[in-house]
Amino acid sequence: MTAVAGNLAVDDAQPAKATARPMLLNLTALRAFAALAIFVHHLTELGIDASRSIRDMYLGCAVSFFFVLSGFVLAYSFSGRFFGWHDIRNFIFQRFFRLWPVHVLCFFLALVARHPPTSLFTAYLAATLQGSWFPTYGTAYAYNGVSWSISVELFFYLALPFIVILRPNQVMLVVCCWTVAVLGLIALTATLPGPVFPPPSEKPWLDLYVTDASLVHLFPPVRMVEFLSGIAIYRLFSSRRISNDWVTFCQVAAVVCLMLWACVHAEITQFIADHASLMASVAYREFGLYPLFAAIVYVFAHQSGSLTRVLSCRVLVFCGEISFAFYMIHQVVIHVLAYNFEIRQHCGPTVAAISAGMLSLGFSIVLHRAVETPGMDWARQKFPMTRRAPLSAHVGVGAVA
Repeated sequence: MTAVAGNLAVDDAQPAKATARPMLLNLTALRAFAALAIFVHHLTELGIDASRSIRDMYLGCAVSFFFVLSGFVLAYSFSGRFFGWHDIRNFIFQRFFRLWPVHVLCFFLALVARHPPTSLFTAYLAATLQGSWFPTYGTAYAYNGVSWSISVELFFYLALPFIVILRPNQVMLVVCCWTVAVLGLIALTATLPGPVFPPPSEKPWLDLYVTDASLVHLFPPVRMVEFLSGIAIYRLFSSRRISNDWVTFCQVAAVVCLMLWACVHAEITQFIADHASLMASVAYREFGLYPLFAAIVYVFAHQSGSLTRVLSCRVLVFCGEISFAFYMIHQVVIHVLAYNFEIRQHCGPTVAAISAGMLSLGFSIVLHRAVETPGMDWARQKFPMTRRAPLSAHVGVGAVA
């Protein structure tokens, strides 16, 4: 292999068709459960407070699972596939158009249905998926509130190629240093006499300035620790596997541990708020469970075990495939039913929630088939990546000197 300082280097091997990696169907199915948790979390507009009903579980932290899973799946799918700047550029375009078509349609639907406060600045950030890059709730939550997370995802996509082209030990060094830096800075706030940034207003979702909560909740470099943990889990998965005899036990144990930890999540969050800092408590509330999410991704990445067979059924896999569209449209549907039709007053919270779920599911199927899938197919054809066989299962051909 040749290497040029500061540039991607490509070996002299002849192009070869890359070996397709097995589909991780059970991980796709888990996306459906995470999307459902977020849907239930947002039912407060329809009079159902799931956090109070389900042992004070904060279901909004399911977004953290998506970030961890994204790191794992992208590392699994694209390690060894970056052979030059052409591949990096096309990967970013592919991933952008993975998100943007559904996002921009939901953006306009939210604009029409919700009539939110509008400015050229927030509209530009929302349309270009940069809302969370300015970590204020007023920019990130503008229009379709859930789009803040795909703004964070876009940041991850920009960073991924420059991480996975590194050698495995260098990747783990990046993961460790970044995690220590972020968590260390958050822990440091506990020693300060007051908040770092100004406190939020009475309507924080309209704030156009950074607060302690908005920084750790929304800022992509902070949330990067979850994405990097997924990449680290991929490295572990590549080198060490669980024996088939123990896979089911490990999967059950991971789920049980997650449920037990989730049951005390609210108490731990409050304890940190009382004894540390607002920034630390919000950080824990939003992504404090990510180590367990990483463990779940690792054990379920094994394509064996009883739970894997259950999750790999076609219905659950299909629900996972449409989960992105479901995630993007559900809050618009809930808001329209709650405020435009006042369905809660007419039919009650239960009927309102079921109606929101059914409508969100129906719209997500249409969006997936008519917008998301054609957009991905077009992007792959328009921005193809090089197809070459990697030198090994763990190390790509390209390297940064």
